[in-house]
Amino acid sequence: MNPMSEGSRVAVIFPLAVSLVIMALFVGTYVSVAGSQPISSSTSSSQIQGVVTGYVTVSPSQPSCPASQTCGVDMTGYSLIFTPRCVGTAGCSPIVAPLAPSGHYSVLLNPGEYSVTGLAPSCQWVGCPSAFPRTVTVEGGMQLVFDVNIDTGIR
Repeated sequence: MNPMSEGSRVAVIFPLAVSLVIMALFVGTYVSVAGSQPISSSTSSSQIQGVVTGYVTVSPSQPSCPASQTCGVDMTGYSLIFTPRCVGTAGCSPIVAPLAPSGHYSVLLNPGEYSVTGLAPSCQWVGCPSAFPRTVTVEGGMQLVFDVNIDTGIR
C-alpha cells in the first residue's frame, strides 16, 4: 500500500518539472517537446531565453471529416522558421523548430523580435501566403504560445 495519494504525487512532480525548465532557461540548454528531435538555438550565456511553443495546423485535409477520423495534415518532416531581426549579420541566422506529427513545436530563443517566415522544406498550401510572415516578440524567461493555422483551400 502506497501512503502517497495520487494528488500528492502530482504535487511533488509538478514543482520538479518546473524547476528543470527554469534551470534549462538559465543554463542556456535546450528543451524539446516537439517529438524526438532536439530543438536547439544559438545562445549567449549572459541572456535568459524565452520559450516559444504552439501548433502549426494545416486544414482541412479533405472535403468532409468523420468524427472518428483525424483530418489534419501530418506535419512530420516540417519545421517552422524563426529569423531574428537584428542589425548586421552577427546572430541573424534563422532558427528552425522541427514539428511533431501533430504540428506541435517548442523552441528556446534569445529575447528580441523574430519574423516567422514559413515552413521548411516548403509551404505549398493555398493559405501559406496569408499565414506568413508573422512577427513574434520573445521576452527572456517567459513563454509565448504562437499557433499558426494554414488553410488548404479544400471545401
